[in-house]
Amino acid sequence: MTPPHAAVPRALSLYPRRYRETYGAEIHEMYQDAVRGAGRWARCREELDIAAHALRLRTRTGSGHLLGRFALAAAPYALAAAAALAVARLLFLVVGTGETADASLMLRAGSPTCVLTLAAAALAVLGRWPAVRACAALGLLAAAAVPGTDTRFLPLLAVLVLLPPGVTPARTDRRLAVVLALALGLPWLPLAATGAAVAAGYGMLGALAPTVVVLVIRSAAKDGGARHALAILLATAPWTLAPATTPVGAAVALVPAVLAYGLGAAVRAGHRVRA
Repeated sequence: MTPPHAAVPRALSLYPRRYRETYGAEIHEMYQDAVRGAGRWARCREELDIAAHALRLRTRTGSGHLLGRFALAAAPYALAAAAALAVARLLFLVVGTGETADASLMLRAGSPTCVLTLAAAALAVLGRWPAVRACAALGLLAAAAVPGTDTRFLPLLAVLVLLPPGVTPARTDRRLAVVLALALGLPWLPLAATGAAVAAGYGMLGALAPTVVVLVIRSAAKDGGARHALAILLATAPWTLAPATTPVGAAVALVPAVLAYGLGAAVRAGHRVRA
């Protein structure tokens, strides 16, 4: 139990009862050491850290939980897809805003989320993953506050918000995410200049090819598994499963993805046999 002396952090009550009874005194002691002689803002920051940890335990999204481990695998790919989407939308806003005034208004509406997404991508390159999570949270708030923001950002940024603190995505995932971001984003440079009608054809098939390549490479790695494959597919789903895609088109897109994972798993199994 927590000691009776000194101020108890209010966020301590957010922990599950058993966890609080077991570790409450230790958390309280660490809190006191952290805020001793500190100002009000430092106390608030410590309280927020405790609250965030408590909520992760309650929602089972910590690094030791299944959802947390999945978010850790998916985060780089979700950020890659979101950054490519942000680049595409900003390009159409700057170069050619489409054929109607409504299209231009929708592009402007999503600008705050696009800018925050690109800021998150830049911070990820610098290895600042806590700041990436903060930018993603702000991007989600901007998307909720501004009508007309592309809804494809929502699941991608949500994955980043769920990223457990204190851990960094695997180097393989980070490198492949850069490849995926470039493969998804670069084709929009010439397409944006030709107008929305031509660019609309990029859609599903344009995003499928880099997804398949990245999926093969990742699933062929030593630690490649279903979790990583699902992470890549989830991150690129907003690209490959566009609103205009029919169920038949989605099924056609899924077949190469399944084959790609199977190929990667076969390569991994071959390495194990030779070893």
